Amino acid sequence: MKNNRWMEDLYLYCMKPAPPKLDDFQKYIALYFSEKDEKYFDWFLHYYEPILNTRAMNTVQEYSMHGHFVDLKQAAVFGILKALANYDVALGVPFLVYKEHYVKNEVDEYIRTMRTGYTVHNSDEYKLLRKAMALYNKYRKADNETIAHIAAEIGKSVKDTREIIEAGLRSMSYVDFYRRYADEEGESTAEDVARDDSTVPSKLFFDEWLAGAVFDRYEKLDIRERSMIADHLGFYRECHGILENGTDENGEKILLFREKKAYAYLALQHTLSSPDTAYRIVHKAYDKILIELAIDGYIHIVEFRRKKKAKTNIVYEYCADHNNDWGEIHYTPGDDDYEVTRYVYADKKGGFFFAAAGDWIVRQAEKEQFPQTVVIPITKI
Repeated sequence: MKNNRWMEDLYLYCMKPAPPKLDDFQKYIALYFSEKDEKYFDWFLHYYEPILNTRAMNTVQEYSMHGHFVDLKQAAVFGILKALANYDVALGVPFLVYKEHYVKNEVDEYIRTMRTGYTVHNSDEYKLLRKAMALYNKYRKADNETIAHIAAEIGKSVKDTREIIEAGLRSMSYVDFYRRYADEEGESTAEDVARDDSTVPSKLFFDEWLAGAVFDRYEKLDIRERSMIADHLGFYRECHGILENGTDENGEKILLFREKKAYAYLALQHTLSSPDTAYRIVHKAYDKILIELAIDGYIHIVEFRRKKKAKTNIVYEYCADHNNDWGEIHYTPGDDDYEVTRYVYADKKGGFFFAAAGDWIVRQAEKEQFPQTVVIPITKI
């Protein structure tokens, strides 16, 4: 019997038949308070669950917490319940914005208690660690004077502060301590604490390893593609350097970043019919590089091909890592969510490619642009 447990985890709050759909999540919360009926919160969760799934999947991948998807999702719901217990419609603040603080705290608490490496014994210690790492990231130094300044700001001794920062640095390969993000409505931002891992040997090695792979694939493009990409991004085709000789206002010789060329310039330089043609050539070349990197296992990508475009329905097929296994996603313009009608095999193994694909389609809807084909990386390069 096929194991579909992973699919069940995606629909923990799904109701059958589906409840009435309202055009705004806030309306469910307003009805919950006005009619004192918990069914409206259940209705809210039914339609909000895809957003919970996406955020839980992103957290799983960001924090390398495979196997914790359901727990992270339920931590978020627990945060929503806490927010609901303290929320007042009269505040005039949308519930989706109000709940962010509670959700984030509960997810942080789960990560704190379940992550490996340096152990933080309680949420207060975790917040102190995050504050110390934020200040460390701000000053970008760890000399005695800077440590003393951070110690004064967090109310700890210099010795304890140095130990806290060292612990944070040991853990940063596992947890991001600082990031800014907008909620799913784009209406608020929350701040966590940061890491500066720019000099971590493993990260430097990975960056160099991936950069080498990118330029190796770049060199396999034809001469026009290489020239146009180099001019557009501002580096030399021959040596990949980004600096060139120049002079300042006093006539002194200085090094300057090489100027990036617009598509209009590329079209003129290469005698193309229009800047749009230059754009297509450059981006097709990008796609070639991404596909080659995915085939060789350096990154993950999602490929799209549009199957249908109508006022009432947009249908895309998607493929993971150029393996010719195509899934299908339906999207209704105006909806907050998408429907996966056919998953790829990589998703059934826990890849979550459909989440990246669905999110991309929803973002395209905001711009009312649905290209025929496209390749997107889901690994940062």
